Amino acid sequence: MLRCYSPVIAGLMVGVSPLLAAETVPTASPPAPLCPADLQDQIEQQLQRPDLARAQWGIFMQPLGAATPLIAHQADKLFIPASTQKLVTTGIALDVLGPDFQFQTPIYAKRSPYHRHQLQTLQIISSGDPTLQPADLVAIGTRLKTIGIRHIQQLQLVDPIPPEQHHRPSWEWDDLQYGYAPAVNQAILAGNQVTLTLTPQTVGEPLQMSWSEAIAASQWQVVNLTRTVVNPQSSLQIQQNRRQRTLTIRGELGPDANPDQTRLALPDPAQYFLDTLSHQLHQQGISVAKTQLRQQSRPLSTRPLLTLQSPPLSALIQTINQDSNNLYAEALWNQLLQSHSSQAATPLGKRRLQALGIPDTSLRIRDGSGLSRQNLISPRTLVQLLSVLAQSPHASTYRESLALAGESGTLKNRFRDSPLAGKIQAKTGTLTGVVTLAGFQTEIPLGTLVFSIIVNNSDLAPSVLRAAMDQILHWSAQVTPCEAHLNRLGD
Repeated sequence: MLRCYSPVIAGLMVGVSPLLAAETVPTASPPAPLCPADLQDQIEQQLQRPDLARAQWGIFMQPLGAATPLIAHQADKLFIPASTQKLVTTGIALDVLGPDFQFQTPIYAKRSPYHRHQLQTLQIISSGDPTLQPADLVAIGTRLKTIGIRHIQQLQLVDPIPPEQHHRPSWEWDDLQYGYAPAVNQAILAGNQVTLTLTPQTVGEPLQMSWSEAIAASQWQVVNLTRTVVNPQSSLQIQQNRRQRTLTIRGELGPDANPDQTRLALPDPAQYFLDTLSHQLHQQGISVAKTQLRQQSRPLSTRPLLTLQSPPLSALIQTINQDSNNLYAEALWNQLLQSHSSQAATPLGKRRLQALGIPDTSLRIRDGSGLSRQNLISPRTLVQLLSVLAQSPHASTYRESLALAGESGTLKNRFRDSPLAGKIQAKTGTLTGVVTLAGFQTEIPLGTLVFSIIVNNSDLAPSVLRAAMDQILHWSAQVTPCEAHLNRLGD
């Protein structure tokens, strides 16, 4: 007699054995089909292993369009989602802003009343566009040259976000110096970060420093205490004093070691924007007498001289969900907060989930990227959101923004050479002690499976936890709609 699934799996979960970590997805022979109850039993057995039972696991799997879940384990408990939080951010953004939304950065000009080749003020009103690169600013100088401008008395940048609000209050202090946690202001350029490369020299000499961008590097005074030694005893460490603008670098590399690269968050991104634009204008023969940073200012005229535009939201969310770009996600979250500031009585995330018909009691949002450990969401809520968006007018745009197993984004090197390659669209997430994966599994007997797997409070390596998750997805791909389960789904 076929057994029907049980909606709740007993027991805690985490990790995976070394054997399972070494071989995530079997591929040697065609897998035997499983009934839903068989999947439940196999997951239960796996999660009761000693190396997996120390952490908290939440699992929710449901065929798209079905009323009954396939698997629900601690599905209503709250977990730290890590970067699967980006699924919430991008889903709400599509719903609120639409796929054609673009960040608009207008540039205004006020001519000098005395000299026709001069501007009294060139004003840039920043928009929070996270895509701007130094090369994009060349268009400003080009436009000025076409109207005969050779000198600017005042170059003014308007950035309404003060430095004390450049980071989410719940971000961990140790993260703030690195490129994955840059300042989130509105005048964003080159991702508000720069890359430092340390290269070994001859034995006894300090490591050679090189920067990806000289103007950005000029924001620090560097104390280089590194050494090139035959037998390195201390790893490289970079300590940033944001108030004093100093970088102290310690540690050792062997003479034959590969260069070490670190992405660092800029301490003053708005000043970097101003300095870079001023330099580029000078390169095009336009001098600048004075620069000014303001938090508030009205546009100088009714029509901008030109407007810089970001790619559409449909492209931005691909960078967010496939590459897990924190800055893009936070810039988008800022835009959403600004557009709904008049309705601040109810938090934005809960308000939008209510509008989508999803209960708002099973999440807490503290940022847009998932870098905050104060974000909380239940596996069921995440699957409900994915299911609603998968049946919305923007379904294809949303799903195409996700990484594809074995092919793109953070899943490019995962599930390769396995039956799951090309059949999972999902978002990954990783923090210390946290590993997550949520998305869609396609081309399986159950049709399309919407899933969320979240691990919290783990002491295992992320690779071990990912292997355990991959095994669960391998099993779910073998589940067939057995008769007893079909009867249950039809109830």
